[in-house]
Amino acid sequence: MRIYKLLFSFIILAIPLMLVSPARAASVTPTFVDGNPTCGDLGYGIEKKIKPVTSGTYNLYGTKNVTIDVNDPYVSWESDIGIDAVVVKGGPNANLYVYNPEATSDTTLSAPINPNNDKPYGLSHISFCYDYELEVDKTVKTSLKRTWDWTIEKMLKNESDSELNLAKGQSFYVQYLVKLTANPDDSDWKVWGKITINNPGPENATITSVQDMIKADGKENVFPTIDCGAIITPMNNYILPSGETLTCKYYSPLDDGDDRVNYLLVTTIGPVGGDSAQEYVSFASAKIYKEDDCVDVDDDKFGSLGEVCATGTGEFEEEIPYSMEVPSDMCGESEYTNTASFITNTSESTGDSSVTIAIFVDCVMGCTLTQGYWKTHSEFGPAPYDSTWALLNPSGAETTFFLSGMSYHKVMWTPPAGNAYYNLAHQYIAAQMNELNDADMPPAVHTAFNSATILFNTYTPAQIKALKGNSTLRKQFIDLAGILGSYNEGMKGVPHCDEDIKSL
Repeated sequence: MRIYKLLFSFIILAIPLMLVSPARAASVTPTFVDGNPTCGDLGYGIEKKIKPVTSGTYNLYGTKNVTIDVNDPYVSWESDIGIDAVVVKGGPNANLYVYNPEATSDTTLSAPINPNNDKPYGLSHISFCYDYELEVDKTVKTSLKRTWDWTIEKMLKNESDSELNLAKGQSFYVQYLVKLTANPDDSDWKVWGKITINNPGPENATITSVQDMIKADGKENVFPTIDCGAIITPMNNYILPSGETLTCKYYSPLDDGDDRVNYLLVTTIGPVGGDSAQEYVSFASAKIYKEDDCVDVDDDKFGSLGEVCATGTGEFEEEIPYSMEVPSDMCGESEYTNTASFITNTSESTGDSSVTIAIFVDCVMGCTLTQGYWKTHSEFGPAPYDSTWALLNPSGAETTFFLSGMSYHKVMWTPPAGNAYYNLAHQYIAAQMNELNDADMPPAVHTAFNSATILFNTYTPAQIKALKGNSTLRKQFIDLAGILGSYNEGMKGVPHCDEDIKSL
């Protein structure tokens, strides 16, 4: 009979020794014992006596058996439980085989030597000395949190596409490449599981402690929280009835994902011995709680580029190729920028990367003429008629000019007389006629033209005439007139026409 009265400080030292060396067959030198001893005579708790000694399987208790193989005068054995000692009786005395630690098998045991022939006495009986023991088992489960940190890089597949010279209206597709990189960061390592304590013997077991420890070289020991549904201490024992099972749960956070060994020790007092178990703690197959493992990728010009999800345990990379047509409708120099971006699926973190392409559209066609030319070449003369006026809808020079209440022709022949409305109107009409005459309008001029259109749709000549000289709105009319005037005079990238040739 074994009584567990170990201090926990001793357990910490002893558990690795107890568990690393599993119970196994061990040949030992027998001790000669006079007479016909029993297990009780020798200090052991329970005895299974087999007489006559014949090969077979014999029940110890519950489902626990011992099997012997007899080759008289020798016997070999194998047991489902640890055996403390075996008494082999033959002749007037016996041999005692003591196993420390307990063994589950041995071979070639015999009775003492017969001095008459120097051979072992024949087998009279064999006794197995043991105690009832609990059966302890445990499971190990692990988990961790894996958070992915993403970056994005947008680039041109062909670096030569960073500067483009295009014809107006030319269809040109640029090949883009978006590279996504994600790096994992593991945290929140946890271990948990179930402890099963079974009492297969015929006696009730008195459990004095259930102790669990997780150990790794170079690290502090970790003692998980154990929940058996009852408080079990040397001062508060737990009685586990014969044939019953106690199930406990344990849990512990860990500082990292390194491999460890989980040692379990259940101690008892009384006729039923305790037991121990060990399992390895590994995060190789851990349950992984993923955060930000996927991103939705988008391009502000192209649209959705799809979803990308990281895999594996190390750096993850994925590239998304796609192509887009770049604009070629704006004459002169311009920049085309588009941005690829992502948003993560958990924290909604974002990132973006842009590529800018310099585009020059060589579409300088036609030439410009001044307001003086267009003023005198309508259907009303006095110079020869320029049929470009017929392209002004709906009524040529008779078309009403915005909110002025006057025709284009009348506005052109109205002197500004300090009214900035007419300064801008004269240059606006000339610019409009030049464009109708197939003169290209550079982007900066086109912007000024559009701004002037908004002003004419908003104000009347009388409203602008009423403005003071330092008015911001009046200054805007004058500035726009200057830009359009420069265009009409051939100073904004489009050459000025030879009016004599045009008149012909």
